[in-house]
Amino acid sequence: MKFRFLAMIGVMSLAGLGLVGAGAHAIFTTSTTSTQNITAGPLSVVLYGPTGNNWGGNGTTSLTLPAVVAASSFTTGDQVVTMYNNGAIPASEITEAIGTNYPASALAGELAVCEVSSGVVIYNGPLSGGLYTQAIAGTIAVGGTDTYTINVYAGSETTACGAVTGVGSTAVAGTSTAPALDNSVEGESLNVTVTVGYSG
Repeated sequence: MKFRFLAMIGVMSLAGLGLVGAGAHAIFTTSTTSTQNITAGPLSVVLYGPTGNNWGGNGTTSLTLPAVVAASSFTTGDQVVTMYNNGAIPASEITEAIGTNYPASALAGELAVCEVSSGVVIYNGPLSGGLYTQAIAGTIAVGGTDTYTINVYAGSETTACGAVTGVGSTAVAGTSTAPALDNSVEGESLNVTVTVGYSG
């Protein structure tokens, strides 16, 4: 009986040492973290006229070209507008629209507009016929530029579009085939606008 009791004490002592040993083993841990900051945009495009010109609003989203007093046959000349992406993401050009503040006026019915970008006719024809929004394609990289040329005219005048009227056609500079202004529009005045929409 004594021997058995001593044997049990020995087994229990070994078991106790095993428990102490299991709790004494160290487990090392570590972790790593990667962080990425996300900033939404901004999407920003501003307009510029030719260097040294007197156009208003250079470097803003609203550029004002010089006013013109029109004869019966006239042209504003092919005026180049530069779109500059000063934002932080690429700007995709998605829409273009020609507009005016007096679309139902006699003058709007007699003026013609030629708009060209990247050598392609965006629109060439009567102002009144161009008053719609159309889809366009192009992307301006961050810090990059794109341009369009706008010419408001009447009569047989030289424009970047010439006689080419098909939207999407290659522009061929030459003489327009638009009629001259008639007496019914004398004294009328309006603004012609080009609005480009972007996404990013």
